[in-house]
Amino acid sequence: MNKSKNFSVITLGCPKNTVDSELLIASLIDRGYKYSDNILESSFIIINTCGFIKPAVKQSIEVIKNVIQTIKDNGSNAKVIVSGCLVSRYKSRLAEELENVDAFFDTNSFLNIPDHIEKVGKGNKIISLSPYAPDYSSKLSKFVSTGYYSYVKIAEGCNHSCSFCTIPLIRGKYKSRPIEDIVKEIKKLLPIGIKEFILVSQDTSFYGFDIYKRLSLDRLLYSISELDGDFWVRLLYLYPTTLNKSALDVIAQSDKIVKYIDIPLQHVSSRVLKAMRRPGNKDFYKDLIYRIRKAIPDVVIRSTFIVGHPMEEEEDFEELVSFLEEVKIERAGFFKYYGEKNTLSYSLPQVDYKTKQRRYRVITSVQDKILKEWSYNQIGKVFKVLITEEDENYFIGRAYFDAPEVDSTIKIPKQKAIKIGNFYNVKILSFKEYDFYGSRVS
Repeated sequence: MNKSKNFSVITLGCPKNTVDSELLIASLIDRGYKYSDNILESSFIIINTCGFIKPAVKQSIEVIKNVIQTIKDNGSNAKVIVSGCLVSRYKSRLAEELENVDAFFDTNSFLNIPDHIEKVGKGNKIISLSPYAPDYSSKLSKFVSTGYYSYVKIAEGCNHSCSFCTIPLIRGKYKSRPIEDIVKEIKKLLPIGIKEFILVSQDTSFYGFDIYKRLSLDRLLYSISELDGDFWVRLLYLYPTTLNKSALDVIAQSDKIVKYIDIPLQHVSSRVLKAMRRPGNKDFYKDLIYRIRKAIPDVVIRSTFIVGHPMEEEEDFEELVSFLEEVKIERAGFFKYYGEKNTLSYSLPQVDYKTKQRRYRVITSVQDKILKEWSYNQIGKVFKVLITEEDENYFIGRAYFDAPEVDSTIKIPKQKAIKIGNFYNVKILSFKEYDFYGSRVS
């Protein structure tokens, strides 16, 4: 087998990294290279890393070392290229610590890989650290790796200064894509069967302020909703102080935008939020959730919270627990705080590990009860479901309240009338652990 033009890409981290990898894969394919998911069939292996928090850094390093060991054990001469957030954060230090890596490209320069790939392994180690923002425009090809849904990056970077977060250091300031360009990307993807477009950025509700001088998510959503076709739009990573009434109104009125609000709150205690350099307080967030639910009937809210952040006393944690028990957010995820160097939180008094572990166990148990109560209340209801995959016994899909990778799925017994990639009306019959089971209805 001639594999001199074969390449593999391993993607770690968030959906925004998935977009970066898809653009890179398409760019290489456009130049005559062949994508393979088998690293032993490839001459070039690109690892797109995450470097957000310690577990992500650890995972990235482990994957890099495992790939190097695997190709060595199998006598492969493949060149290993590392890109992404880990490189942006730790830069040239990695060249010393990972001496068997052949080249490094950061989050700004990853699209330069096709220009340099033939030079990799032929002389000095390439370390490309570009000061310029990458191009995400619709003129670029895109390789969809996620099946019948596609992540669409509407902006890059972040203007917030959360004390625990390294993203502004890694990705830079917020930069929106023009509405027309995002719409063009979606129009290119509709003919190939994409049925769900998931809009992502670091602060999706801030969209457009840098180029239109006003919050413009409403204008973007309206433009997408005007497109012909049977598809969904989902929004991830909305910010509590930039999500305005105009955007909520468009979400409520459009039948193409799912009634799903992903809005990371991180905490509700005023003391902890101040230490996090986050806006708001418990009463503000209660009012926000009330306004969302009033504006959008049947809305499902997802949020994330950090436990064990510096300055979190027991009463702050109990305030967070009572908040969840009162407002009953349908979907919530939790993270234990990890101290990251070069962030403001790193210099604050830290909560001990055992306390963080205990609080994490308590709060996930509280949320499990909330989720189970909500899930059982969906039994007997009928929902529009996008079928995305199958196993031996079931077709598997998602309703509007299920984002891929983080939420539940709906399983339907196999029948000939169902095809992957289509929408069907499904009646929920039961709920087990984190999955629904249902049957198709006409």
